[in-house]
Order: sequence, then C-alpha cells, then structure tokens
Amino acid sequence: MSDWDKIRIGRGNLGRVIAFRLGPGLNLLKSLEEIARRENIGSGVILSGAGSLRQVTLRNVRLFPDKFPVMDRNRIYTPKKEPLELLSLSGNIARKGDEVYIHCHITVSSGLDDGRAYGGHLIEDCEVFSYCEIVIAEITGLEMKRGTDPETHGPELFFT
Repeated sequence: MSDWDKIRIGRGNLGRVIAFRLGPGLNLLKSLEEIARRENIGSGVILSGAGSLRQVTLRNVRLFPDKFPVMDRNRIYTPKKEPLELLSLSGNIARKGDEVYIHCHITVSSGLDDGRAYGGHLIEDCEVFSYCEIVIAEITGLEMKRGTDPETHGPELFFT
C-alpha cells in the first residue's frame, strides 16, 4: 500500500454560514449537535469559537496502542473546573447513520494558571460560563460520513 492509498479526498463548496451565541450553563458539544440537527447540516466545518467556560474535560492520546483501535486505556482525560477562556474550536460535522457526529478539538486558557493553554478533543461535559460565539459553515456537494476505518478500526471520515 502506498502513502497515496491512505489519503481520502472529498470536494465540495461552502454553503450557508451559521453564527450563533450560546448562553450560560449550556453544554457546548450537545449545543453544536442540536444546531447541526436543527439547521439540517449533514456535512460542515466548525470555523471558530470564542467565549468563556465553567468546565471542560480534554481527551488526548496518552500512549500509542500496540495495535489499533485506540481505546480508553490509551487516552488521558483531563478535567478543568475553573474559569476558562475558549480560545478556539476546530472540527467537522458529519453523519454517522442518521445521527449528527461532531469531531471537534478545543483550546482553552486558564484564568488560574497565568493564562496557561490546554487543548484536546471536545467531549460532553463542557459547560458555558457566560457565553460562546461560534461560526459553522455547511459544505454542499460533498457528503461526509463517519464509518469504521479498516486500518484504524475507529470512526473515521469518509466522503461520497
């Protein structure tokens, strides 16, 4: 297998751009999923995010597994329950079956550690403190789906 065989390419166009503000106490990941459902976005990109958070848990790979898939025992979960600034969000919106699938990474800075920054995979317990301003864009002419990759055995992105 050549390196080129490990690359998937999809082509489409940017469609609607949706900007929204999340208020205090909302769950960031669940809100992203709900907006994508309500706006009927099957394929999209998360362009930006800024705001303040009350808490987040960051998921990162801690150890490379001997073989795929990457499992929870290979990961580290870092909870931060303190004043946080949301510095960035980036990721994509796809479908896994009939469900919206958000794959998003987050960068935050701590108000308690002289602005130290942390990043990782966004998981479900991220809570908005005062607000979050987010912009997403729909991708048209390209269907992005999550499916099981034959090499990594994980939920990877496929294009049709």
